Formats: sequence, C-alpha cells, structure tokens
Amino acid sequence: MVVKTEEINVLTLEDLENPNIGFIVTPLHAFNRQYSILSLPNQRKFYTIIYFEEEGGRFAIDQSIVQVQKGEAMSIAPSSVCTFEIHREAKGWVLYFTDSFFTKRYNDNVLHDFSFLKDNVVYKHLEEHIDISKWRMMMDSMFDEVKLSDKDSKTILRSYLNIVLGMLERCNGIRWAMPYNKERENRVREFEQLLEQFYRSERFPSFYAEKLNISTNYLNRICKERRNRSVGELIRDRILMEAERLLYHTFKTVSEISFELGFESCSYFITFFKKKHGISPEEFRKMQR
Repeated sequence: MVVKTEEINVLTLEDLENPNIGFIVTPLHAFNRQYSILSLPNQRKFYTIIYFEEEGGRFAIDQSIVQVQKGEAMSIAPSSVCTFEIHREAKGWVLYFTDSFFTKRYNDNVLHDFSFLKDNVVYKHLEEHIDISKWRMMMDSMFDEVKLSDKDSKTILRSYLNIVLGMLERCNGIRWAMPYNKERENRVREFEQLLEQFYRSERFPSFYAEKLNISTNYLNRICKERRNRSVGELIRDRILMEAERLLYHTFKTVSEISFELGFESCSYFITFFKKKHGISPEEFRKMQR
C-alpha cells in the first residue's frame, strides 16, 4: 500500500479540526469520512493512538508496512511519515493529542516519561493486559467530555488521557534500562527538538551544543547514555531517515532530495547513503516497490 505523492504534507491538528483544543477523539467508523487527508503520506505534529474493536487496518509508517488486527491498538509518534488504510467496517477509537495540550497541566514533561510514545508501537492481545471494559469506558467518557465542552473539560480530558497512557505503558512493559536522570534526559530531548529544526542545514555537534549552552563532549556523553548513540550518529540517522522517507513516499528525484537535505552535491549524497545501506538511493527506491 505504498502511496506516492509530490510532497509530504506536514499536518497539525488545525488541519483536522478548527478550532481545536489540542485534543481529538473520534469513533473509528467516522475516521475515513472525517479525515480523508490522512490517506496521503503525511508527517504529523501530534501523537496518534488507534484502537481496533472490530476489523483492522494497514499502515505504511516510514519504510514499514504494519497490519493491525481486531482487538489491537497502535501508537504513532510525531514526525513519522505514514498513510492509513482503515477497513470500512472497522470500529474502535482514534485519539490525537499534542504535547502542549498535555503539558498545560502536567508541565514537568511527564508526557515524555511514557517511553512508548517515542516509537511506533502495536499492542497485540490488548485484552490480556488491560481491562477492555475500562478502556472502552475511558474512550466513551472522553468523547462525551469533548461534546460537553465546558470550562473544566480540558482539565478532565487531560486526566482521562493520563490514565489511558498509563494503561498503555503498563501494557507495553518498556522501562528505562538505567536510572532515570531527569536533567540529562531533558537535555537530550532539547537536542532532539533542535535536530528536528536544523538537521537539513547543521551537521556539526558543536552547533547543537552551543545552542544548548553545554560542551560538545557533555552533549555526546549524555546522548550515548540516554540513546546509546553519539551526537554525530543521531544527526546522520535523522538525515538518513528523511532521505528514506522521501525516496519511499515521493516522486522526487535523487538530485532533488539531495538538494532538499542540504548536500553540496548529489554524488556526495549518494556516497553518504551507500555508506549506510550498501546500495544507492535509486536502488533503495526500487527495492521498496
């Protein structure tokens, strides 16, 4: 189900619902009708959680095809490029929410403590890990609260969302492999946010360290500690990820992609790509068909 497009749309919740409060909950049967824009490759600036009560769906996320079945749920991280193909008879719920919506109450980065939100995760056999009747009740309650929309609704929705995320974290079972150091983790997240802004133009670790007012050695040390990757590796990984997305999801030529990603020449981009994959960008694209 690889859908190609000329450009990858970058979507915010304002593109789906206006005015929006930073939070959307909708029954899955209304998904295709309400949000057809998501059927084309898109990169979202919000979190997505989808639960399939009946039937299922397929997702092309970055370079992977993921099938989600009845009784399963999926969380999709912001910045992933994806397209959705939901069965027309599917039932369940879709949640969209922004970082800022959650942190307006939980303003100490609690959202980032849910480790599964950094990745795209499928929850199989959900009923074996959580009480499905309580899960459905939470979805119904959030939907009713959105419709009510009074002065306390946002606070109540944040509380419901916190419970839902806690249920998924328990189900997911992922925990930090080392003692949690909040100051270092926050620094690494700040670096990752800067990387999202500047990876096309800034390739040197010293640029990011200077922006964060820390030394390059310290930034490198905490990235290795928290992500098991050096700063340079994280920068190269981000560039390669974007190259793969553009090759996979768009009709852009290798030369156009090279220019968009800030390479001095197309030949340098090809060499950079081959060093990671062992094949050229064009060969990579052919393999994805």
